[in-house]
Amino acid sequence: MFMHVNLKGATALAVAATASLMLTVGASASPAPTLTFGSSHDGASAGWSQGKGSTIDLTIGTSAGSFAEVRLHQAHGSTVGDLSAPSFTTDNYSAGSPRYFITLDNGDTLWGYPSNAGLNSGTFAWAIDNGNTYMSWAQVQAAEGSATVTNAYVIADADQPAGTVDRITGLTFGDIVFN
Repeated sequence: MFMHVNLKGATALAVAATASLMLTVGASASPAPTLTFGSSHDGASAGWSQGKGSTIDLTIGTSAGSFAEVRLHQAHGSTVGDLSAPSFTTDNYSAGSPRYFITLDNGDTLWGYPSNAGLNSGTFAWAIDNGNTYMSWAQVQAAEGSATVTNAYVIADADQPAGTVDRITGLTFGDIVFN
C-alpha cells in the first residue's frame, strides 16, 4: 500500500505547532529563555501548573511507553566546561524518572538525577551515557568539558505508575532560571 504524504503541509503544521507550544519565561534575558512541552498520546501531559514561570507538571499516561517532557531551547550551544550545573527539584522520583537528558556534539549523553534519587549523597547525580557511575557536575565537566550541548530535556516516563504527576521546581540550566 502506498500512502501519499504532503510533506510541505506537514512541515508547516509542525512549525506552527512548535511555535504555538513555545513559551517565553522571564523578562530580562536576551533572547528570552524558551521551552516547549511534549508528551505521549496516552493521557500523559506536560505544562505549567499555574501559568508561565510556575511549577511544571509532568504527568505519566497509561502506556508502557508513556512520557512527559520539557525541552530547554537555550541549552543548545553551551559548552559543558563553561556551564553551571543544571538542576531541578521534584516531589516524586522513582526508577530514574524524572531526569535530565542532555545530548552532546561528541555523541555522548548526560543523565542527571535529582537529589531525592539518593544516588549521590543527597546531591544531583550525573551519569555519562546512562552508566552506573554517578558523579558530581565538576566530574562531568572534567570528563566532557570541551563538548557542546545539542539538546536538553527534563523527562518523566512510564517507570513511574500511570497518573503520577512530577512537579518540577527550581528548573535551571546554567545561569537560566525557568521557574
